Amino acid sequence: MHPAPQPGPEPVTHVIQRPEFVDQADGTVRAYYPGEDWWVVGPDRDAAITALVTESQRRLEDPAYVAEHWELTRRHLDGRETTPGFEVRRISAEDYQHRIDELGDQLRNAGEQD
Repeated sequence: MHPAPQPGPEPVTHVIQRPEFVDQADGTVRAYYPGEDWWVVGPDRDAAITALVTESQRRLEDPAYVAEHWELTRRHLDGRETTPGFEVRRISAEDYQHRIDELGDQLRNAGEQD
């Protein structure tokens, strides 16, 4: 999970990565985020999602990974790189907070449907 933005100058750099899933010949599911050089495999889609979240959280604890991810983000911001499924926007802190609130609502609503 990304840390909450700290008060500071606007705009906020906001990254959206939409996970990709690939059904493997052996029946497992490979999951990855576009632009990244790592992936996880699970016995089914739900397990792959869980593994992807777990691995993402683990990597966000690694300062070297965070630095690499920021460089990838900068290359996209600067227009030096484009990756489908990896979207970078500069948005206001207010818009960022609104986006985070919406995501929280979506997660809470998804939990209630289970």
